[in-house]
Amino acid sequence: MLYINRKKIIAALILLLPVMLQAQTLHLRFINTVGDTIMQAGATYRNAFGETFNIRNFKYYITNISLRDTDGQLHPLTREHFLIDEADSASKTIVVSHNNIKATSIRFMLGVDSVRNISGVQTGALDPMKGMFWTWNSGYIMAKLEGKSAASKSLGNYFTYHVGGFKNGESASRWVELPLEKIATVVIIKADADKWFNALQAVKIAEHPICHEPGKLAMLIADNYAQMFSVWKSTDQ
Repeated sequence: MLYINRKKIIAALILLLPVMLQAQTLHLRFINTVGDTIMQAGATYRNAFGETFNIRNFKYYITNISLRDTDGQLHPLTREHFLIDEADSASKTIVVSHNNIKATSIRFMLGVDSVRNISGVQTGALDPMKGMFWTWNSGYIMAKLEGKSAASKSLGNYFTYHVGGFKNGESASRWVELPLEKIATVVIIKADADKWFNALQAVKIAEHPICHEPGKLAMLIADNYAQMFSVWKSTDQ
């Protein structure tokens, strides 16, 4: 009986060997910038409207990561939610695996999917203690940008964009797909916070220093921040 079990184990390993050999590890590294400048705490920046600002808090969710192959087929890699936090360097690397897919693009959702928004108390990246949860009615903040600007008329010259909403007609989650020149061990993705102000829609700090609820302004900002990503480079190092 023991000999038969050994034969079965060996046979199973032989069948699994091609899959084991094909498995590749992919590191997605997010670099947050303002324009072409790497984001730094306390640094002063200027947007397209001439408004100076600095950033004290920058966070966003990434989920539903997939690769698209040369035939146009999507290959889901993970449905886990990851919170990219500028203040936490470890959070800016996501590690996933794939079966040697010849990918032409990478696709992911910026935000939290609708199911998770109504799934009650959660843990990990979706723990309400992360400061990215509103209420059971409004759900999660998809992305957050906070700072100070002389253009802001709010108390203390703060601007705070807590962008969320998951219901029909006010969803602030956005799908992002980025072309890949090659699939490598490491794909470095740049997230340009300056795009929040004018990628597709004009969002001036002087006119809109605060966004703390779902609705029209949140949708405008979401349209903008969906454009903030680009692949900086792919490397095997």
